[in-house]
Amino acid sequence: VPKRQPLPNTSHFYSHILRQCQRLILGRTRPTFILVDDLQLRLQITSELAGEFGLRVVHETTHVKTNGIICCSCNWWIINEHKLPIPDQLIFPIIPLPTLESPWIAARVEILKHQGRDWFREFLLPETLGIMLKSVAIIRGEDVRVAILDGRVHSRSWGKSIVEALEPWVILERLLPY
Repeated sequence: VPKRQPLPNTSHFYSHILRQCQRLILGRTRPTFILVDDLQLRLQITSELAGEFGLRVVHETTHVKTNGIICCSCNWWIINEHKLPIPDQLIFPIIPLPTLESPWIAARVEILKHQGRDWFREFLLPETLGIMLKSVAIIRGEDVRVAILDGRVHSRSWGKSIVEALEPWVILERLLPY
């Protein structure tokens, strides 16, 4: 979780996460999984990376090259992780917060709002933590890098909860290719 990462609502966020993904992928000998729940963003990242890395880049498939790059949702990774090789790294370009576009999520948030409760900390944040913990569960104890490129981890008070939930970990101050 490098410091000074941009926020998702900034104009340069997409170009930043794409550049960071490219840097992180360079020289990797085992698969890289890029976990993005937003379908449009995931397809855009997949397309851009395929333009640079070619056939190594795939979208949600269990047929992985030795040094493949798999772009997928967190749920797809959690369901299929037992069919896949242990990766070199997991990259979260953006924190997997549940989307309010889902009728079930939106309804739950509305109920909590109506009750005057903190819908973000009582519902969305715990859901996010659950998704992230399930996503990293299979790699615990393995030599796997987990990169979170979303600047909200450092700029929002709730970001500390995400970092603490993922402990134990070793901090990397900079994103280096190796």
